[in-house]
Amino acid sequence: LNSGDPRSGFSHSEVVEFINEEVLSNGGGPDFYVAYSSKPWSLVEDRLRAILSDPRVPRTIKRACTWSALALSVRALSRQRVLHARRVRRLQEQVAQREAATWALAFELQRLLEEREEMLLQLGQTQDDLQKSLHEREVLRGQLLQAKRSAQFNPPSEEVDCGPRAQQQCATAWPQHAEEQ
Repeated sequence: LNSGDPRSGFSHSEVVEFINEEVLSNGGGPDFYVAYSSKPWSLVEDRLRAILSDPRVPRTIKRACTWSALALSVRALSRQRVLHARRVRRLQEQVAQREAATWALAFELQRLLEEREEMLLQLGQTQDDLQKSLHEREVLRGQLLQAKRSAQFNPPSEEVDCGPRAQQQCATAWPQHAEEQ
């Protein structure tokens, strides 16, 4: 176990030295640690179990391998902590992106709702204007029909003075092209 290795998971050199002393004093060496330092924890634990279960392996070697496995478990935990921190950062970035997108969508929704409200007001005004125009048309149509009926029952007499003033009054009462309208 190297005290300068940041991947070891240990931050105090005294702890690393103690573990190394325990491994060496029990007849072990760096072989177990080096062989399994890049392996997943499940393989380390399986190998340690095999060593501890083997009655031919001396107790001191079992202790040395156990200390190495302890160091490897801290290393694995440290590696997991780094991976977890990366995942957390990535998730935080995704949350920030989603939050920004949510705010943008909320702003767009608000804009569209306001636009819709404005369009509804315009539509209402247009419908009111159309109703007024239709009403005016009906009133004018009624007046036109009444004028036509009046002209049928009261035709202008031929004896009427058709001087310039009378012609003007006739033109006002009955336009020349009234039938075309």
